[in-house]
Amino acid sequence: MADVLLFAAERAFFSDSTPQPLRYLLNSALCAGTPDAVEALLLEARQRWPAEPDAHIGLYKFYFVGRRYEEAEAAVWAALRAAAGAAGFDRNYRRLHPGSADWSRRQGAERLYLFSLKALGVIRLRRAKVAMARQVLEKLLELDPGDEIGGGAFLHIARSFDEDAA
Repeated sequence: MADVLLFAAERAFFSDSTPQPLRYLLNSALCAGTPDAVEALLLEARQRWPAEPDAHIGLYKFYFVGRRYEEAEAAVWAALRAAAGAAGFDRNYRRLHPGSADWSRRQGAERLYLFSLKALGVIRLRRAKVAMARQVLEKLLELDPGDEIGGGAFLHIARSFDEDAA
């Protein structure tokens, strides 16, 4: 595993309201030298800040890059719960609709929720749960009709499986 990307991002946190100590811990994970060290720091972040979506987003990105998709999906669910709690709407994406929140906000928990919903769809595609991925991605496009989050391309992929089966 010499050339494996351990954890990379433009920055390790995704919200402007991320607490400074959490930012420090997540940025430390960017610099950790081994996958075990990265994971340990991300797990510490999740334990210390369970209500902060960023603590879970860093972890699901790490697991996704490491092809640990089942663990990535569990971390996405935690991120969805945290973001929904922070924004004050239902955590169950199936119950959400365009009027459930201000989905057009460029910052905040709503954006982190949409970002995590896209991640759930992509992870489910990787896990060959195509119908479930399609449902998630269709909901994402309902909440983000301008496709600012970028779920449309993945929805197209999920739908292409239906075309192949026909």
